[in-house]
Amino acid sequence: MDNKVIISVVIPCYNHGKYLQEAIKSVEENKGVHSVEIIIVNDGSTDEQTLELFKLIESEGYFVLHQENQGLATARNNGIALAKGKYIIPLDSDNQLTKEYMSTAIDIMEKDNEIDIVYGNAEYFGEKTGCWKNQSFNVEKMLFSNHIDACAVYRKKVWKDVDGYSHDMPYMGCEDWNFWLKAYSKDKSFYYLDETCFRYRVLSDSMIRTVAEDFHEKILAFNIAQLNSFYAQELIKLKYKNENAFGGNVLKKTTKLILNHFNLYKY
Repeated sequence: MDNKVIISVVIPCYNHGKYLQEAIKSVEENKGVHSVEIIIVNDGSTDEQTLELFKLIESEGYFVLHQENQGLATARNNGIALAKGKYIIPLDSDNQLTKEYMSTAIDIMEKDNEIDIVYGNAEYFGEKTGCWKNQSFNVEKMLFSNHIDACAVYRKKVWKDVDGYSHDMPYMGCEDWNFWLKAYSKDKSFYYLDETCFRYRVLSDSMIRTVAEDFHEKILAFNIAQLNSFYAQELIKLKYKNENAFGGNVLKKTTKLILNHFNLYKY
């Protein structure tokens, strides 16, 4: 087997040490034939159990990047910046990969240079069970909400071309939505793998479940402000395709946000 790193698994961790070993184990058990590196980013953890675990896994030969708390986007960016792999997969420290996901995704992209990103379905576990069945990339839906989790395999070049994950979003937890929109706006190609690709742990105190009521509206406004030309072009397409797409109110509201974007955020 070629020892050159093919894929880098980047695992940010903030005080979730009790789940980290399970995440690492899921990578080790599902490596397949490709050479894999694991980069763990300690994003300023303060939990004693987590800090002790970092020492343990470092003694076992795993690399841990220690940094002051800078948030999920910066943690991912810093880990990916060190990655040696041609392909990247971000893995949250409380989630787990499933069998053959990485190998299958890599094989798909190795055979077709036009494919940049491979994503799939998920299995819920923890405080909720069941399957999250995804769909082929749908830009009409992605304009207003995200349907692709961060746990996707993509070429490192994608990360470089979109300048990484946006660290200045009003709330953490939707960096992946913004990342995918930036990728699509750069003509990156998405491939939907209709298989269970990872296990998503549902926790009542998770970042995405404890946000303010205006979370979605502010993230949407951020995306529009950052990608206003892209949104304008796509909404024009939507208008001609279907005047009632997503409901007139949503379309009007989003259009208004675009027209007023300089008053919302200044870049």
